[in-house]
Amino acid sequence: MSGTSSSRSDDAGRGRLLWPVVGGGVVLVQAAVLAWIAFPAPHTGGDHTGYLALGHALAEGMGYIELWDPERPVHTKYPPGFPMVLALLMLLGATTWSAFKLSSAVAVSAATLLAFAWTARRVGPLPAGALAVLLVLAGGWQDASRWILSEPWFLVWTFLALWAGERGLQERETASSGSRAETVWLALGGLSALMAFGVRTAGLPLVLAFGLALLWAGRRRAAALFGGVTALVVGGWMLHTARGGEGAYQDEFWLVDPYTPELGTVTVPGLLGRIWDNLVLYVGRVLPGEWWPGAPTWLLLVGGLVLAGLALWGWASEVRSRPGPAELFLPLYAGMILLWPQVWSGDRFLLPLLPLVLLYAGTVVAGVAREVENRLRWKGGALPGLAIATGLVALAGPAIPATLQKAEVAGACRTQVEITGDAFSCYGAGFAEFRAAASWMAAALPDDAVLLSRKPRIAYALGAPPGRTFPFVRDPEGFLARADEIGARYLLFDRVDAVAGRYLPGVLEGRPRAFCYIGGWGGGPQEPGTDLLGILPPEQRGEGGDLTDIQRCPPEWTRELEAEPTAEGLRVPLLVGGGR
Repeated sequence: MSGTSSSRSDDAGRGRLLWPVVGGGVVLVQAAVLAWIAFPAPHTGGDHTGYLALGHALAEGMGYIELWDPERPVHTKYPPGFPMVLALLMLLGATTWSAFKLSSAVAVSAATLLAFAWTARRVGPLPAGALAVLLVLAGGWQDASRWILSEPWFLVWTFLALWAGERGLQERETASSGSRAETVWLALGGLSALMAFGVRTAGLPLVLAFGLALLWAGRRRAAALFGGVTALVVGGWMLHTARGGEGAYQDEFWLVDPYTPELGTVTVPGLLGRIWDNLVLYVGRVLPGEWWPGAPTWLLLVGGLVLAGLALWGWASEVRSRPGPAELFLPLYAGMILLWPQVWSGDRFLLPLLPLVLLYAGTVVAGVAREVENRLRWKGGALPGLAIATGLVALAGPAIPATLQKAEVAGACRTQVEITGDAFSCYGAGFAEFRAAASWMAAALPDDAVLLSRKPRIAYALGAPPGRTFPFVRDPEGFLARADEIGARYLLFDRVDAVAGRYLPGVLEGRPRAFCYIGGWGGGPQEPGTDLLGILPPEQRGEGGDLTDIQRCPPEWTRELEAEPTAEGLRVPLLVGGGR
């Protein structure tokens, strides 16, 4: 592998007519795959409805506030870039889950095309097309297109920054320094890097990498200007987040487990252990699992080590010449995700590195094949292409059946949604009960109700009153004190996951006479369901007793309903008057 700037220009110059042909093929393949795997049901995690609620607040002119929280504080966790996109879609009339999902699919498609364009400048359109196909088949890349999350737009800005920044830095080789083309490309790259940070704080490594690349290339004036703008943008957001309270990233980062706060904060040895555990997870499972999801553990480990080793080799070769934004971005971003709490680790964080890993590994494979060909004095130059094709088949082969299986599940869900007119009909009983409870609470609870639940952002988007996540404590007194702090008088004991069952039984058994019963959904003689409880005011709480002492709440705790509420099927209740 040459790794020099001139070789990049040579590679980019070859097959210039193939660029639109291969690029068009990438667009068609991407569109076909994303259409096959499109999944109509909303995500059961809280992030997507949190983004929708933030977008709704912006669209309604209420500011960047947390509508789901009873105190409606200013939001300090997610940068506003993605909620602003959602707000624009809402102003244009989007109200259905599928409309927002479609915007994610479009953004992922754009990110794939940008990754192709960036790669094609380095190695030519055909190898870049192979890389793009592997991205289309990567499990995490596909999942990003199916949910209302910030990853698609983060990928768009990341690869626009890498592509434009690299073009701007290379303009000096073909034009004078300070040329208009150089200025335009560098400005676009810098803006895109800051936009990536505006979508996710995880974009900070990209911002740092872009600034360092300018300095390394001797663009001191551009670096100074970019540094000044960065100080305003990043510094402004950091000052904004300093106003944040519970749940801010800077607080949760230092916890051993954000979902088990009683474990305390991480120590230095614990931080080193976290780095190792994340390294094993990403290299031994997440990275190879993008294309080999059903492979045995040993094969995932071997494949991950080979792929990561080749990528590291290729990256080191590039760094030895003049590193660009991508070469500086990789170690900075990888270091960040290795330090992140492991409970959050997964393919969502690895997505920006997939094109880089594939590019660096592929150039090593092609370079070794070219060296073998030279040593054997073979003519024709077919061996590098054959080596790349072999790698493509090795990764894509197992990924194709996984994609077809995902498409089959998605197709069955689409059929069910078409029949029922209900986007949630593909989920099991636990979430169906949660959704039914939220719809009932929208109509039956008073306007000033405050709810404790496992997923307050989803509950609010589905019509439930504002509230917070119930305290992750088993001590009844601590639980009740936290509830009293925010005036919470309702508690939803759900079974969307195992968290409620981990904490709430101990609380209820410890102080049963501090609660009353309102209603339930699902369940049976041998199976628990979802229950809505009232949290009695302090002066009405009794001591002792057992679960049989939980009495029904007085009638004034709910409104009298003339008919059972009907849940919204395809639209987001928050956006069509079904929320609060």
